[in-house]
Amino acid sequence: MFKNFATTKTALTGEKWKSLTKKDRIELIMKELKNKNLENFEVFDVPDDGRIVFKVLESIPSNKRGLMLLDIEEQLKTNIDKGLTVWLEPIGDKSKLRNLRGITIN
Repeated sequence: MFKNFATTKTALTGEKWKSLTKKDRIELIMKELKNKNLENFEVFDVPDDGRIVFKVLESIPSNKRGLMLLDIEEQLKTNIDKGLTVWLEPIGDKSKLRNLRGITIN
């Protein structure tokens, strides 16, 4: 049967991560990304709770983007801190048709 992950405790960030300045966190993350040739990702935000919000500088097809983000998250969890999670910067709706009809998505 499937293992139920709903009751599994989420890893929290360590004191070392929390003690770093925002600049130091970004430098550490970008160093890891350069090792994997992922310079097309820019760090957008790095709060204390372990979220790393990336801004993608070029369009990546969705079938490749998901696996790429999972690989990045695994590398960051292994090399920096187990409590880190990867997020992408929210982007507005780019559909020209929906914009013409006046539909807005909040």
